[in-house]
Amino acid sequence: MNPLKQTKKITFLLSTFIILLSWVIGYIFLTSQFNASINNQISQQYENINKLFISHINQDKKTYALELKKLISITGLSKAIFNKDYNKLSSIVSPVYKNLIQSNNSVEILTFRSKEGITLYRAHKPDFYNDKLNKKRKLIVDTNHFEKSFNGFEVGKLKMTYRVTQPIFYNNKYVGNVEIGLKLVNFTEQLKSIFTIETGVVIKKSYFNIMIKQKNTVINDNYILLCGNDKLKACFKNLNEKSIFTYDNNLFKIKLDIPLKNHLNETLGFLILGLDVSTIVRENRSFMYQFLALMITMTLVLGIVMHYGFEKILKYFAKQTYTDDLTNLENRLALNNKLLLNKEYVLILSNIKNFSSINELYGIDMGNKVLIQVAKIFNDFAKENKFNAFRISSDEYVLLKQEKVFEPEIYIELIDKLHKKISLFKTQIENTIDFISIEIHSGIAFNGQQTLIDAQMALKKAKENFLPYLAYSQNVDTKKEAQNILKIKSLIQNALQNQNIVPFFQPITNQNGDIIKYESLIRMLTFEDGKEKIIFPDDFLEISQKSGQYIEITKQMLNKSLSFFKDRNEKISINLTPSDLFNSVIMDELKKNIKKFDDPKRIVIEITEQEGVKDFQRTIKMIDRLKLSGTLIAIDDFGSGFANYSYILQLKPDYLKIDGSLIKNILTDKDSQILVKSIVNFAKDLNILTIAEYVENLEIFELLKEYGVDEFQGYYFSKPINLLHKD
Repeated sequence: MNPLKQTKKITFLLSTFIILLSWVIGYIFLTSQFNASINNQISQQYENINKLFISHINQDKKTYALELKKLISITGLSKAIFNKDYNKLSSIVSPVYKNLIQSNNSVEILTFRSKEGITLYRAHKPDFYNDKLNKKRKLIVDTNHFEKSFNGFEVGKLKMTYRVTQPIFYNNKYVGNVEIGLKLVNFTEQLKSIFTIETGVVIKKSYFNIMIKQKNTVINDNYILLCGNDKLKACFKNLNEKSIFTYDNNLFKIKLDIPLKNHLNETLGFLILGLDVSTIVRENRSFMYQFLALMITMTLVLGIVMHYGFEKILKYFAKQTYTDDLTNLENRLALNNKLLLNKEYVLILSNIKNFSSINELYGIDMGNKVLIQVAKIFNDFAKENKFNAFRISSDEYVLLKQEKVFEPEIYIELIDKLHKKISLFKTQIENTIDFISIEIHSGIAFNGQQTLIDAQMALKKAKENFLPYLAYSQNVDTKKEAQNILKIKSLIQNALQNQNIVPFFQPITNQNGDIIKYESLIRMLTFEDGKEKIIFPDDFLEISQKSGQYIEITKQMLNKSLSFFKDRNEKISINLTPSDLFNSVIMDELKKNIKKFDDPKRIVIEITEQEGVKDFQRTIKMIDRLKLSGTLIAIDDFGSGFANYSYILQLKPDYLKIDGSLIKNILTDKDSQILVKSIVNFAKDLNILTIAEYVENLEIFELLKEYGVDEFQGYYFSKPINLLHKD
């Protein structure tokens, strides 16, 4: 044989062997990675399901404990329990229960019992099983014994429900209790709304042996399956207590490790979860086969096309695999691969509000046009702010950025900026003069591999609460400030909607101690566990200014304060900053309320700015306009900030409020005494009245009267009070 041909043959055989060996090694490697990836994704799914299930249990426990407290507080109910008056109970509870089951699909039964454990009244749906076997259950016995609330799962006849109890007192004596029963299916349906799973319930044989004799129950060595589909039943027969996964053609996996506990923290059974992993397997297998085919193709043509640019070909195939065909953004597979690097990312997940309506009203082509244009906005925004942009499903977009340190303020501003850009989006409908505008919801997360899942949960919660965006609530320490800002913004929005921005009024007296005036001070009311909580302006006012909610807050304060005092004899003092004077919306609201007063001189406008005023001359003009309307002007915190003596000569106010830091220490601080005397004398020469804040005791009051102060305000007279809702 020709040596050259022989060499070529040997080279060909050797090359073929190397190529085949590389294929085998590649296949083995990809297969191992494939299995590891699937198991990793499944483990993460179960972990997230477990967290969400516990979260829903805790939330419903709080919700229905509060519902029971409201029910107990109804006039006459506790007395009816004490008298064992069934008719009275029925007349009170029946309409409440009807409303409750109409608005809360999870509610099954509502039961009232005497302190002896006797059932006095039971409201339940027609198909709810009346559990006669457990008439005096441990939960109720413990409620009677300890006279406090309990909650936990209970097992009835082929049913497991979640029970919440509350004790009932009449004339401060324990007379009985009320119990509400919630369907377990409510919790499992909530899980199914987010995850593609099948659920069932198993209980221990040792806990409820009577179940063994029931028909259609599936039993193994340790447990009884109360409910579940055929796949769950088939897998359950061979499941033991140490099992983690049971495989059925590698497409259906189950896990049994979410305990269902009673009120004594005893485990009655478990929630069994069945996960159809066919989609996960299909997507991973598709990627593996695509990658394997690409590797085989490339090894075959490597020697031929090397000089034509192997790198370009590789990039082309990668683009086909990782790029969204419609928008040319990176796709879900590209995002998953980045997240699998297990680095720390900031992830913003957004979807278009009511996008399906666009497709239905204007057609698929118009919908695609919107998706392409929105993708461009996201891509431009990503480039401007060093993110990567992805389209991961029909109308879902992701912005991803690797970040070791999370800066809350930066990302709050960024998400606001993104939503504002989207709100400006308009696209013309073909053959019409109309335009389509859109809005988005967003979820924000900062984490490793499960960042996307966290963002999806945040997005779902934002939609439920009608918020534009929300951050995932279980975050690392660096995100607590951002989460707090988002929470405060949400509280402000709810307070504005429910008229819970309220003025508290602090009295101002003359030298005789008679109340002649009130100052309106802003407060925000929230309700936690049915209790009113007062939030002070330091905790929310600055955030409202940055979020654009400040103007609406100021309008509500003006309306409520001035409307309340328009028919009273006392004067009312309200606070405005110089920047408020330049805001046309605020000033229009003020003018509208001033017109309601028969004597505008009963309104005092306090200018509260303590920093230097950039445009002082403009401020003087605005104050002069207020004077022309008939209102009086007070300069707050005189003795600090911009309000110095030369400015007062130009402003010519009606009142000077002496800075509180001077009053606090006036009994012991000689400098404060000298300065206060100077301010009082200066004001008297100009016929300006003086007001002293922070009058905490009689000694300060008497000393200030000696100095000639005209009016007084402080805790010695009264704290700020809510006159709008006096008990």
